[in-house]
Amino acid sequence: MKVRVELVAIELPAFGGAKSRDLDLAADANLQDAMSQLGADGDPAMLAMLNGEAVPRDRWTETALSAGDTISLFRPFKGGC
Repeated sequence: MKVRVELVAIELPAFGGAKSRDLDLAADANLQDAMSQLGADGDPAMLAMLNGEAVPRDRWTETALSAGDTISLFRPFKGGC
């Protein structure tokens, strides 16, 4: 199945400078599988959203993916005036 992965204000080597890409996964894949394939599962600061909803790291393995889902990845950052 294919899911869309979007990077928000970060870069990953697997993306080659792009901000989004499709990812091919097994039909029974979960969010942890996607993060592992991207090489992003070892980054303790990495945050993930699935279809606009935050998914805590301790729920990645139990969060099933479906074809057409969108995973957004980012790291917390500070800013403001």
